Amino acid sequence: MTTAVQAGCDTATEAVRDLVGRLGFAPPPEALPGADLVVAEELGLELPRPGRLLRAADGWFHPGPPTAWAEFTTMAQSLGASPASASDGLPDVSMLTVDALDAEAAAWFLPATAVRTARAAAPAVPELGDVSVVREARVALLGTAWAAPLVGLLLVRLGADVVRVDDPRRDDPFPLAARLAANQERIHPDLTSTTGRDELVTRLGHVDLLVDGFTPRVLANAGMGDDVLAAELPQLARLRIAAFADTDRPGYGLAAECRGGWAARTDPPQLGRSSVADPVAGCLGALHAVALLGARSGTARISLEGAVGHLLATEAAR
Repeated sequence: MTTAVQAGCDTATEAVRDLVGRLGFAPPPEALPGADLVVAEELGLELPRPGRLLRAADGWFHPGPPTAWAEFTTMAQSLGASPASASDGLPDVSMLTVDALDAEAAAWFLPATAVRTARAAAPAVPELGDVSVVREARVALLGTAWAAPLVGLLLVRLGADVVRVDDPRRDDPFPLAARLAANQERIHPDLTSTTGRDELVTRLGHVDLLVDGFTPRVLANAGMGDDVLAAELPQLARLRIAAFADTDRPGYGLAAECRGGWAARTDPPQLGRSSVADPVAGCLGALHAVALLGARSGTARISLEGAVGHLLATEAAR
């Protein structure tokens, strides 16, 4: 681990301890940066490589996780990138601008993004009153990986009744998945079917808060977009966990660290093996969830990119 990556991990740990402390307890192991790598080692899983960055004509570009590289390569070659020449099979994009790559990745709905030097703004952190309002609150949670499920785990620690809404066709491969779902009911409605949609609508009619870590098109494609939820379930408070601050394009922690100015803190930019944005976003999301449950209504949005802004503010204050 490089000095810069370790320093970033230390900053994220400080931020997590502060945010969870506002809930009245110490952060569980699953909230700490690098926890996914620790558990992956315990399970004998292969550790991921540091996030990949490609040199473009006027900067750096992140092609997303390895699962997206084949589609990214096809996209880049459609713009004129040279055929794959790197040992990992990624194309030469040195003749393309980061803006051209970024715009096309957005059009293809890929979790790939330009490395930006502009620093993300830190979101407001809600001032909490009595966190006991969460006790026995009913929460439904959609989302995989780290940030959204961490919201659920932290709310369970406060006494909430959380139900995880899982995809019946695929398991979450994230190493912490089982631990983040501890002490939560799990349901598996097929949202591509009328029966599955009706099952979820019925369940949402009996909960106080929906934590949605998917892009909006997931529920919209099931006929449950924001407008429908507002009309059919006006009592339901909603918290969205997004990748980016100003767009609903797909992304994940390392992509947000590129777009939010975190990777560009060094020259050349660097990414770690694990996201520092995800655990911070999950903690920020838990605070907003408590605020929504206290108000018994409303909507809020937290992004991984905003979590980067919080990290940058934490680092500047050290």
